[in-house]
Amino acid sequence: MASLEISQLRTLIAVSEAGSLTAAAPRLFLSQSAVSEQIKKLEDCVGQQLLLRGKAGVTPTAGGLQLLEHARRITAMADEALLDLRGESLRGRIRLAVTDYFKPGLLARMLKQLAHIHPGVRMEVSVLRSVEVHAAVSSGSSDLGLVMSLDSAQTQLQPMGSSEALVWASAPGWQQAGPLPLPLLVLPQSCALHQLAIRELEKRAIAYEIAHQASGVAGLQSAIAAGLGVACINASAQAEGVVQVPAGLNLPGLPRVWFGLLPAKGEEPELLGQVRALLLQQWSF
Repeated sequence: MASLEISQLRTLIAVSEAGSLTAAAPRLFLSQSAVSEQIKKLEDCVGQQLLLRGKAGVTPTAGGLQLLEHARRITAMADEALLDLRGESLRGRIRLAVTDYFKPGLLARMLKQLAHIHPGVRMEVSVLRSVEVHAAVSSGSSDLGLVMSLDSAQTQLQPMGSSEALVWASAPGWQQAGPLPLPLLVLPQSCALHQLAIRELEKRAIAYEIAHQASGVAGLQSAIAAGLGVACINASAQAEGVVQVPAGLNLPGLPRVWFGLLPAKGEEPELLGQVRALLLQQWSF
């Protein structure tokens, strides 16, 4: 009977997180051809295709997504067993600052997986605006920062998964009352999406007015759901009562964004480095 190899499962996880075989290779300390061979062996083992390959990279098939769930549990249990037998279970406190654009359910899953592997690690989580996450990490009041970026390369972000779409969002059935200007809902001016929305509207000479400025994403979601206007948000931030605006509004196209960890500031303590690696390893959209 065929059996799954942990190294191949780790390769599947890395490729799905990185979005391509090329991007996954450095994480695994393998060549691209070796990564491809690992995936092929795994596909041969399970008897089905696990990844769809395209110009934009790779995406898991339905079977690939199903196996990914098992792979994460299997590798987490293997790591836990090894650390337990070696007496190397991590202990200590980590302060994690997270952008409020990040989906709460996904954050909870990450923290649950980490707690399962290292019950001795106490995570203190602060949900902040992205600019505040940067400030918290720079000042040392937070150890790790999880942010959203329009350009992962420019910020040297350690991406967690593939990129995500930005959308123009409104309440279901929302219609503009009368002619332009467009009622725009935003966060404070320091928010990158505030700046992006205005820049894109002005490029297209679309008149707008700031109809509401919220202090955080939860307030922005409430304003959208209340039908106060239109906002630029990431797709996973579409809460209940928030939908993508219909194409008929002819609003500008928007780029994609990445979520990831801010880079380390020099050499990190062992605990911090291992928690960083585990968060990156366990992540999936």
